Amino acid sequence: MDENAQMKRYVAVVVVALAFGAIFVVWSGAVGADNWASLMSAVILVTMAVVAIIIARKRSKEMKAGFPKNDERSIAIRMRAGYLAFFVSVYLLLGAGFAFSIVEDDGISSLPTSEWFMIFVAAMGMIFLAINAYLGRKGVPG
Repeated sequence: MDENAQMKRYVAVVVVALAFGAIFVVWSGAVGADNWASLMSAVILVTMAVVAIIIARKRSKEMKAGFPKNDERSIAIRMRAGYLAFFVSVYLLLGAGFAFSIVEDDGISSLPTSEWFMIFVAAMGMIFLAINAYLGRKGVPG
């Protein structure tokens, strides 16, 4: 698939995701759901839109300059960042699971398990982004 078709597909997926997000925000506000949930949904939606616009503009500029989308260095960096983030996340989750079992037994925490899992997934994503950014600047060690 050529790069223009990939860019059009990316834009279509982003537009669909943002449309569904906007429908959810409007619907949750109309139903009278918790204001905090509606506000956070709107913030997430705006953040997704900003990130999508930044990525699309960067990709468009790179396409016009003639840079390849995936060169060998960026593929190697993403692969290395992925498996390093996986190992760090596994140890993080093992430690967090141990701490969570202690906290749950003592009745200290008021957060439900589903919110803890969302926190863990967000931490894993941030770990990957941090390692990817570090390796992008330093390169992949041989």
